[in-house]
Amino acid sequence: MNKLIFLAIFTLLFTVPGLAVSKEKETATPTSSPPDTPSATATPQPRWVAPPVIDESSKIVKYKVNTFLRSDTSGLQETGLLDLSFKRRLDQYSVSAEGDVRFGKDFSNNDTADNISVMLAKITYAEPFLSINAGRFDVGEILSPMDYFGNYLTMGMRRLDGISVTLPITLSFGIVDYDKWQTPPTALSMIYIPNIFSSSLANYNSTQSYFLAQIRVTTKIADLPFALRLNYGQSSSDFYTYSVISQQAAIDASVDLTVAQGLDILGEFGDQNTSLFSETDAVAIGIRAKQLFTVGPLSFDDLILEYQIPLANSINNPFIGGNSFNNSAAYLPQNSFYGHLKARMKAVFVNFYITNSPGDFTFARLTNKNSILPNNQPIASGNEVEGLAVPLVASDYNNWAFMTDLGVEF
Repeated sequence: MNKLIFLAIFTLLFTVPGLAVSKEKETATPTSSPPDTPSATATPQPRWVAPPVIDESSKIVKYKVNTFLRSDTSGLQETGLLDLSFKRRLDQYSVSAEGDVRFGKDFSNNDTADNISVMLAKITYAEPFLSINAGRFDVGEILSPMDYFGNYLTMGMRRLDGISVTLPITLSFGIVDYDKWQTPPTALSMIYIPNIFSSSLANYNSTQSYFLAQIRVTTKIADLPFALRLNYGQSSSDFYTYSVISQQAAIDASVDLTVAQGLDILGEFGDQNTSLFSETDAVAIGIRAKQLFTVGPLSFDDLILEYQIPLANSINNPFIGGNSFNNSAAYLPQNSFYGHLKARMKAVFVNFYITNSPGDFTFARLTNKNSILPNNQPIASGNEVEGLAVPLVASDYNNWAFMTDLGVEF
């Protein structure tokens, strides 16, 4: 009996609501289907997709992780890098501090970092009429528009310790067609470097100090942006005659011309000792294309090609492979090239670098093989690749050096 009662209640619970719903569907007024509409036109895809925007408003620390494979004079090397960058305004005035500490290690099962480097450490005071930097900063981006070659007045080095002062200047030209010739504020910069050598060779008595001056003019001629840099350098003493550390004037001039949106033409001439003008000079030319295109998740951001033509060919200049002690061992300079392709898979950056330059016009060419130095290592690194700030130097012009890396910033 109880089973029959339970079965009857169970049947009512599940059939009555169903009947009610079914009845409601039958009595409901049918709705008319929407009229046919033409299909929407496909939205055109942009030629290039920008990387994800990082919200900087709540951050004072940025992180960069890179893993690169390099094959050059140092052999085949796999390295992981971690950069911690700090930047903060210190008060309500225009005073800020910035730093970048790099931790690096070769691929192995060891957890210990092989090296810790201070890439950047500077204090900045900036006003509309004056800017002062003190500490360790990148002079490469100040002195040269080139990605790899250039920096002739620092013998290839980019990061140096010193003090820089920049004075903005506003110029105008009284010509009729003013729209064809515009001059935004230009700048005069002066950089004092107490010691240009590495710590193993440094003497802190002002004899190894170095002074740099630059006037930079940014103009627009016939609607084409144009930047001109004129650099001057002089050391306090004569250490290496065929270099910028010769107590003689060193000069450099470069241009950066934007011929189309995202396309620049670069050029630079440098002479590292004007008293030996034909023995210490070089020319570099290049093109830089930005925001190329995007295919699916892969974006091509930058392509840079540069070509260096040595004008000097002196057997006495060790910084271009000359050897005055043993002429048969000299390896005089040849034309050299550099290429850099930067791509991105969503937020992961992929870079590829290649060059056949053995470090002409840099401190990397000076060793005990072509000088009286007792050590068998160069007195400084050669040209570095932009962004990653890692030197890339070929063993000779026929054995090309290359490097590729993966990196993210957050």
